[in-house]
Formats: sequence, structure tokens, C-alpha cells
Amino acid sequence: MADRKVTQSDSETTQPVAARVLVVDDEDALRRAFVRGLADAGYHMVSANAADAACEQAAKTPPDVAIVDLEMPGGGIEVIRYLKGTRGSDVHVIVLTSSDDDKDRAAAFAAGADDYLVKPASIAELQRRIGAALRTLSDIVSARLEREAIERRLVYGQEATALLAHDLNNGLAIALSNISFAVTEVSVPTEVTEALASALQATRRMAGLVANFVDIARFEDAAVKPAAQRVRVQPLLQSVVEINATSRAMVRFVIDCADELEAIFDVGLVERVLHNLVGNALRYCRRDGTITLGCKRWQEADGSVEIAIANTGPQVPEAIRPNLFGKYVRSTTGKRGMGLYFCSLVANAHGGSIAYEARDDGPCFVLRLPGRS
Repeated sequence: MADRKVTQSDSETTQPVAARVLVVDDEDALRRAFVRGLADAGYHMVSANAADAACEQAAKTPPDVAIVDLEMPGGGIEVIRYLKGTRGSDVHVIVLTSSDDDKDRAAAFAAGADDYLVKPASIAELQRRIGAALRTLSDIVSARLEREAIERRLVYGQEATALLAHDLNNGLAIALSNISFAVTEVSVPTEVTEALASALQATRRMAGLVANFVDIARFEDAAVKPAAQRVRVQPLLQSVVEINATSRAMVRFVIDCADELEAIFDVGLVERVLHNLVGNALRYCRRDGTITLGCKRWQEADGSVEIAIANTGPQVPEAIRPNLFGKYVRSTTGKRGMGLYFCSLVANAHGGSIAYEARDDGPCFVLRLPGRS
């Protein structure tokens, strides 16, 4: 739409006066009268007396508003279709016709007309309708520009997030490697060992949060497909416990899983789910309580398992249970997280499920995986 100057008039608060208006009518006297009257009002006027000429004129000078006679040679319907096909919502089409037939009206609107005016029509009436049309077009353009700006901000945000996550991953990987080396290779007093172990656990948790954040977007875009393989479950549970059971964790860990039990799943993804669930259990389990990691065959299917992470802490409040695995759900501490949402995405990607159970001795999260290869 062309840039327009704005002036004050008695009939309108702000009247656009530099819009392009196309008048298409085979009645020469009427067409000239409309062109002259609207030009006097400040509009940039072009005209045609037949359908072909109107389409050619519109191609050379795309109009903001078109006034189209329905009964002109070649058919006003074809002109409407051409205008809407080439300009879409950027052109407002006013049908001007001597016919008030319901079929003609329906055909005009079906072709894309925005307004319908029966002859005779005054210049003043056309000015009012053109003014209203231009205000609508201005709103459409403003909305489009705002939408484009939002889309640009979203793209920028996604790119910035990806770069930030990449840099954080690299930095955390270096920190994890160095702290792990210090814990295992350096002989220091007990207090320092405990501090290093606590720092190692915190760094692992931050690394997991960054990985969750990145992979949630990839899961939602269906870009992550589990690489399932056969694995012994008991050593995996033991590894998760060893990473989380620092000397500062004043709880007891219990693993209830047969040594020979095997499952089929993506080890990397499920291990991160277990770290999420055990990390939550550590935060909410009562002091000197117990965290139990249990695993058994599920539905007797080969490779299927049911893994339960339970702790002797308070139950999840009933008010937040229905949306517990939703995105950015607020916890009992008032903080929002993505850990359980990530867990549900991993379970769903395996064709399985995750659920919360309020057991007699405390809360329990149950991950069920069907064992599909």
C-alpha cells in the first residue's frame, strides 16, 4: 500500500488522501465523474472501461482500492478474481452495480469482493467507504508488520538460545572433566573432597538442565529418535546412584533390580531421565530417608521394563498432579522446571509412559518402557 499523507476533514478524523484507486466501469460519463470527484478528494486515480484493460492497468499501477462494475464487458467477476489473485488482502474491492440480485451479490463475494454498493451511488458515499477500506488495510498492514517482527524475534531467540546452549555445554563438559579428575586423582582433606563432590553433582545437574533444554525443542520438532539397544539395567541404576550419592546426600539409596534383568531402550536418554528423577527425589526426600530405585519386567514382554523411583518424602500436592508432566509447571517451591516434561517426552518417544503414584511410604515416579528395538 502506498505511503499516504494525512489531513483533517469534517467527515473523518484522519482521511488518507494519497491512496491509489482504480475505477472500472463501461459507462464513460459515470466513470469520469467518479474519477474527477475522487481525484478532487486527493486520491491517485486510474480507470478502465473493460475487464482486460482493468487487469492491465492493475498490473501497471497496483491499486489499494478498486471500484468494479459487475456488468462491464468481459465480466466484473473476472476483474475481482484477478485483483484478489494478484494482490490478496492488499486490495479492497468495492462492487458497484445496478443489480441487487442475491445471486449476483453471492457471486461477487465468492470471487473475493469486500463491499457491495448498488447504483446510483454518490461521491460522498464512495469517499466514506474508501476511507473505511483504507483504515482496514492500514490495520492489516500494521498487523502483518508486527507478525513479521515477532517472527524475526523468535528466529533470533532460537539462534541465540542454540549458541548459548552450545557454549554452556562446552564449558560444563570441561568443568565436569576437571572436577571428576580432581575427585579421583587428588588427595585432599575430607572437607575439600566433600566440597568437590558437591560441586561435581551441581555441575552434572546444570549440564543435564542444558541438555534437557536443547533436547526438548528437538523432541517437539520430532528431530530426536531413540537409538534403542539391549542393556543390563542394574549397572545403569548403580551408576546413577554413585553419581548422585555424595557424602552431603543424607539419605540411603536402595536398588531393587535383578542382576540379570535386561531391557531395550536408548541408554543415554533413559539415564538422563533417571538422573532427573533421582535429583528430584534428593531434593524432597526427608533427612535420613530412603530413595529406592526399583526395576522389573513389564507385561512379560522381552526387553520391556518398569522402573520406579520412590522416596520417603512428602507427596506431590494434589492441585498440581494433573499437570505434573506439562511444560514449565510450577513446583511446590514456586519454581518452574522442564525436568519432568523432558522425562515424559523421552517416555513417549519410546512408546512408553511415565506416571506419578502416591504410595503409602512416599511419592513414586514410574517409567514404563515397552522394549521396542
